[in-house]
Amino acid sequence: MATPIEGTHQHAKSGKVFAYRADYRTEDGDIHWWAEIEQEGEVRLKPEGHLATQTPAAEAIAPAAVRDAVVKAIDGIDEAGQGL
Repeated sequence: MATPIEGTHQHAKSGKVFAYRADYRTEDGDIHWWAEIEQEGEVRLKPEGHLATQTPAAEAIAPAAVRDAVVKAIDGIDEAGQGL
């Protein structure tokens, strides 16, 4: 089982800091991920996704790929109508 990924990210436009917890599993060279994103202790978003890497190295690249996907979700919060 993968080690959960935790961290923070400062929103690219607003400068607000978001905390996140993410997890993932790899299957057949692909990465399935899910996360919980909080701001000031309140859950703002629970994104999830599928990264079709189709590589035997999926487990090795998963932590960075998932982190990148979560950061993209955070930076897209205002565009998704979530408001800041």
